[in-house]
Amino acid sequence: MRIRVDKSSAVPYYHQIKEAVRALIAQGSLKTGDMLPTEVSLSEQLGISRLVVHRALRELVTEGLLIRQRAKGTFVAPPARRSYTVVGPLFGMTESFAGDDLGPQNQILVQEVIRAEGSLQSELALSEGAGVVHLVSLRLIGGLPLAIEDMYLPADRFPALAELDMNNQSVYATLDRLYDALPQEALDLVSAGAATQEEARLLGIVKGAPVMRLQRTSTDRHGQRVEHSKVVFHAERYQFVARMQRSA
Repeated sequence: MRIRVDKSSAVPYYHQIKEAVRALIAQGSLKTGDMLPTEVSLSEQLGISRLVVHRALRELVTEGLLIRQRAKGTFVAPPARRSYTVVGPLFGMTESFAGDDLGPQNQILVQEVIRAEGSLQSELALSEGAGVVHLVSLRLIGGLPLAIEDMYLPADRFPALAELDMNNQSVYATLDRLYDALPQEALDLVSAGAATQEEARLLGIVKGAPVMRLQRTSTDRHGQRVEHSKVVFHAERYQFVARMQRSA
């Protein structure tokens, strides 16, 4: 398994490793059941701490892409079964919660421009070395933490998002107002998981507590990619409900 870490990049080493492994899985270079190198060998190969490698692989296990087998090693997990039967209106989180009169708040934790790499570059259909605006926000309802939203948008197309004060602001409304690029279609992947230490700290829960994860890639009315986002929900404060009907 050949991956690299750019030590001159502002992107944390563990995140670079995560995205590199994720990309190898998406490309088919790593297949279901393939065994990954040990953490020791990876740390030696990359010239970084074993703890950094451990965090990257642990988070991929939490996200369901890898599985650990005691006394055997770490392996690529079988792909999750996906269903695309839910159809409904597309809202950003701010619009969705505001419509329910829940008094949503949005605290920006990270606002930066980084280089798109690995699966992120593919998800946003960007050229190599392209920049993305990276926004991490803590979503609150009634002053209580509800979700952590990790959003990536093409920087060349939406440069103002790197500078504007986005606290308590809707990204979707801003995209519509400044760029006429309101997302019109999105693919959402919903799964269950366990909270990492940092997720637990932000959501006010214990490490390993159940969380709901949502991954979204959206496009505008021209079919251009607008965002790739990952949201981690407090499992006791958010429910995903789908209404099904058997066709005649």
